[in-house]
Amino acid sequence: MTRFAADVIDTVLGIAEGSPLDRLRARRPEARARTQSSYAVLFNPPDPGGLSPPERFAVALRVANLNGATKLAAHYRARLAGEAGGAALAAAIEAGAPSSAITPRAAAMLHHAELATTNPSAASALDLESLSALELTAAEIVTLSQIIAFVAYQVRVAASLALIGETP
Repeated sequence: MTRFAADVIDTVLGIAEGSPLDRLRARRPEARARTQSSYAVLFNPPDPGGLSPPERFAVALRVANLNGATKLAAHYRARLAGEAGGAALAAAIEAGAPSSAITPRAAAMLHHAELATTNPSAASALDLESLSALELTAAEIVTLSQIIAFVAYQVRVAASLALIGETP
């Protein structure tokens, strides 16, 4: 069993085993399993490379907040708070104010997450160069972008399921 064995979407939405939403998700077992596998690979990789767990969860928290996904944000806030220095980092991210908890490297990653989430067409090569200038490798920048895209995907899956669950 991995560190993240419970299905995140089920947990975040409170989908109970055997419920109508659980039965609906069970009709697409590959999608459910691959979504959870992607989560595990991005947030608990065998070799995390240069992106630490707090950095990964911080970016995920920022993307969830930018999308107004309060339940998903609560999940990532809790995960971040469980990491060394994570509670202060989470508070600083959510306050949106400068803080010693946010390193220049983390600030650049959070800015990249915001740009990719709110105005992706404005992103340029200069934005990627600013990440490289802070010693993020090409592989780390790709992983950062994968985390941003994955959380955006989770937001949409969770929002869709929440709407279906509200339908009489």
